Amino acid sequence: MSLLRSAIISYPLAKYKVKTSELRDELQSYGMSAFVAHEDIEPTKQWQTEIESALSTMDAMIVLMAPGFKESNWCDQEVGVAIGRQLPILAVRQGIDPYGFIGKYQALQGTGKDAKQLAKEIFDLFLPMPVIGPKITTSLVKSLSDSYSFDRSKILIGYIRNSKYLNIKHVAAMKEAVESNSQVYGSWGVPEQVSALAKQIES
Repeated sequence: MSLLRSAIISYPLAKYKVKTSELRDELQSYGMSAFVAHEDIEPTKQWQTEIESALSTMDAMIVLMAPGFKESNWCDQEVGVAIGRQLPILAVRQGIDPYGFIGKYQALQGTGKDAKQLAKEIFDLFLPMPVIGPKITTSLVKSLSDSYSFDRSKILIGYIRNSKYLNIKHVAAMKEAVESNSQVYGSWGVPEQVSALAKQIES
């Protein structure tokens, strides 16, 4: 199964590091890994090379439109790579409106929202997208297979049910999870939901 490689979170200043890291952590619960330069690059590595690698393998970009974005030497260039690769770009308003080429993309109001709320809204916007939705779905199914609690299994099957990209391989993996993972087959209602999804996909 191919997993979602990453969404790059582009943000302007180091003072946003903590909030950006919180958003990255919340996105993981929705099957999305996110690359945050200040957090995800080891000090011994050539940071520019690592950013270039992330930009070349990302599946989407989340742009935090905060004060300092326009003045950054890097943010516009990072967005330009995403535009050139024709990837989904989601601008999150945090004091600045999207401008230039970013302005044509769907924007999300981020002011006053915490990382948990933003992650949920980003997930809801990304999941239906044909470029990224199938990979998120695959990632969620794998997370269900590896689920570590009854509650986690219930949450994951709820996310998975909202995907329009479920396929036969996903169904097979979920059936296997029901058979082999006690945190899945013992989670109330989850095996029944997997069975119902299997009937829809296999019919």
